[in-house]
Amino acid sequence: MLKILHIADLHFGLRFQNHPEAQETLIQARYETLEKLVGMANEKDTEILAIAGDLFDKTSMKVSEIQRAVQSINRFEGNVVLVLPGNHDYITADSSLWDRFKKEAGDHVLVLDEKEPVDLSEYDLNAIVYPAPCRAKHSAENTTGWVKDVEKVSGKIHIGIAHGSIEGESPDFDQRYFPMTKRELEESGVNIWLLGHTHITFPDKPGKRDIVFNPGTPEPDGFDCSHEGRAFLHTIDEKKSIQTEILSTGSYRFLRVERTLNRQSELEKLLEEFKKEEYQKSVVKLSVSGRLEPELYEKWLEKRHQIREVVLELKLDDSGLKRKVTEEQIRKEFTEGSFPEQLLSSIPEENEDELQMAYELIREVKG
Repeated sequence: MLKILHIADLHFGLRFQNHPEAQETLIQARYETLEKLVGMANEKDTEILAIAGDLFDKTSMKVSEIQRAVQSINRFEGNVVLVLPGNHDYITADSSLWDRFKKEAGDHVLVLDEKEPVDLSEYDLNAIVYPAPCRAKHSAENTTGWVKDVEKVSGKIHIGIAHGSIEGESPDFDQRYFPMTKRELEESGVNIWLLGHTHITFPDKPGKRDIVFNPGTPEPDGFDCSHEGRAFLHTIDEKKSIQTEILSTGSYRFLRVERTLNRQSELEKLLEEFKKEEYQKSVVKLSVSGRLEPELYEKWLEKRHQIREVVLELKLDDSGLKRKVTEEQIRKEFTEGSFPEQLLSSIPEENEDELQMAYELIREVKG
């Protein structure tokens, strides 16, 4: 039996500049998640910790940031850590990032920076690794083609590890991110492919026939990442059958919430919803639309700060929420007999869209 904890795309060095309120929390969370992952790997007696690219968000990292990441990785108690350079932390001939990483890393930490088989016998493992490191941020060709031509030693577990987009799974319309297909990977002769790059999880329900795996980022980093942060735990038996468990790993979420408010019960339900614990550790993009009676609209303006105080960070768009135009509102705002009052009063209240449009146009001209 061989256990592999498979992660990718931690992106240390990501600054979250578009999230000023949550910025420091989100930066620190990635380091805390790596510590958690190493702890999980140790608890599950994992032989291999595999990091399939983009451990770092860029090639120019502070020494202190590299050291902090390596300190956590060095705490892995299994046989070996495999670290692949991805397209954000790609390897070059004079890579100060990876030179420093190697200097800080323990003897059981391997940087897979060459396209050549790596026999793990010296780490007491009956396995051979086939790395496909990135040497640039963009490429129209992947670096896995050589693997198919290598004769596979019988009796060994053959592990491919690569970073790039997968046709049909990853958004890569311009074919710029080392594009691969499942078919070419499946025909390469290895028993399992450990991938990185795409921040969503696939397969989302691993089956017995799957050999191509991408865990997604273990700590969410934007609204395109709808899951809670994930890693894969692969168990390969003596018959080379694979069982894969999806692990939930993240601390913070990015949530899109859309609500329509037309009555008091809907407003109260929304305010109550944000008392749930899940929102306290979330960056929330909240979009609110609808029409409220004037007193309820004023209540919304008064109460919406409660949501901002609860969540990690709130990006609110309530431009689609309107104050319902009533006869009382018309009399309150416009002089009796004036053109605006006569125009608005001539439109039946049940014609809400027409009345709302006329009201807003008059207010715009008046303003």
